[in-house]
Parts: sequence; structure tokens; C-alpha cells
Amino acid sequence: MNISYILLTMFREPTYNPEKRNPLKREHLKEGITPIMACVGTPEQFMKEPSGELDIQDDYIFDMDKVQNVDFGAYPDVLDKNGFKNDGKHSYVISPVDNKDKFSKGFVNCTGLLVAGKDKNTGEDVSLLSHENPGHFLNGEKSEEIFSGDIRNRLNELKERCIDGTIDAIIVGGNYFKGNEGENFWEKYQDDYFRSVGALSKEVLNVFNFEPIVITGPKRGTGIENVFYDNKNRRLYIMRPEVGNGSTESFVPSDIGEQEKKW
Repeated sequence: MNISYILLTMFREPTYNPEKRNPLKREHLKEGITPIMACVGTPEQFMKEPSGELDIQDDYIFDMDKVQNVDFGAYPDVLDKNGFKNDGKHSYVISPVDNKDKFSKGFVNCTGLLVAGKDKNTGEDVSLLSHENPGHFLNGEKSEEIFSGDIRNRLNELKERCIDGTIDAIIVGGNYFKGNEGENFWEKYQDDYFRSVGALSKEVLNVFNFEPIVITGPKRGTGIENVFYDNKNRRLYIMRPEVGNGSTESFVPSDIGEQEKKW
């Protein structure tokens, strides 16, 4: 049996049997609700054709009240003070649920979860963004339990605040190296990616009754990925080392085994 199938089924067993809703066809959204849209490019492409991600960076420099830096490298006491859930330095960071733009830099093998919905009281979009290290949040039962509790708490908070049928969720980040069979170095990165996607998908599915979209597949080599989210317009800017191949395509986690053939 394909290793990706084994790993995925281990980490996404919903507590009920949900009706199948395909997020790629927007079946989880009400008519007229815009899904999270992604603009993906290399650093060079973004420099040639500046987009909204530069506005978010400028806002970060001049107005921290408008933008959240989901800073994976920040000290835990700073994160705690600003309402970010974490389990120590270089573990994971989960932003508060609010209407601010958000960005996070330095995704290597880390993954991220972005969830957005319309607030019941204000009608504004609110969102959360995470940045998690599989070496920590999938490192044993205790670490997995702590992370699951924190991400589930945030997802339920967003669910309670938002209008049903307006919530969308996507997964970003991760990498996937290919080497010779039996080379543990490469296999660890592959396992980390499948387990990360599976764990995040499980939490989203159990809270919202639909799978998140993996908006781009894993990076196939070294290099970092930076993401910038325009909350009001539901536009995510993803800056990564390479684009335009099978690893850039979107898919749902339940199709990961088939999608892997393109990497």
C-alpha cells in the first residue's frame, strides 16, 4: 500500500461521516462568497510585477495595528503577550482570529493553515494563520495533543464568530524531496509532509465538515516560502523558489496519493 495513503488515513479520521463536499468546486460556500484566492510566484516575478503583498509589507513597517506578523521565530513570551498560541520557540504559532492582514515568512518543511470567514456581527472577514513545525507538533502523543487542542480552539472560535457557508480553509508550505529508496533523509521530509497535511485536514474536517484545499503542493527542493494574506480581499500571495509545475497545483488532502505522482 502507498505510504502516503497509510500516513494520511492515520491522521484524518473524522468523528462522524460527513457528506462529501468538494472545496475545489466551492460546494462548502454559499453563492456569492469568494474563496481564498492565491497568487503564486517566485521572488523575481513579484519584483517585476509588484502586487498586494508589497502593500502588506509596507503596512507592517508603518502600522502594526493593521497587520499581524505570524512570526515563527519569535520568543514565546512575546507571542503569549500578543495572543498567539504556541508551545515554545520553533514549535508552532497560531494567530488570533481577527480582521487584520497577516504574513509569515520562512516556511521550509513547516506547513501553515489559513482559515477565513465573515463575522456574524460586523459582516467583515476575519481570519487566522498558523505556522507549524512538524518536528515539534508531530513529535509524540503529548505534542500532538497540545497542538490539536490549540488549533481546534482557534477553529471553533472562528466557527462561532462566522456565518455558516462563508468559511474557507487552505494549507500552505511544506517540502518533498525525492531520493533513492531507503535514504532516510529524504523519506523523513516526505513523511513530515504527509503527516502535516493529514493532521491539519483532520482538524478542519472535524470542525467545519469539509476538507481544506492544499493551495500549492510541497516545494521539491531547498529554499523558503513566504506568505502574505490580504484579509479584506481574501487574497493570499505565496512567494516560493519555483512555480509552474505539478508541485504548484491545488488539491484536496484525500487525493494526495494521486497528486504525489506529479512531484
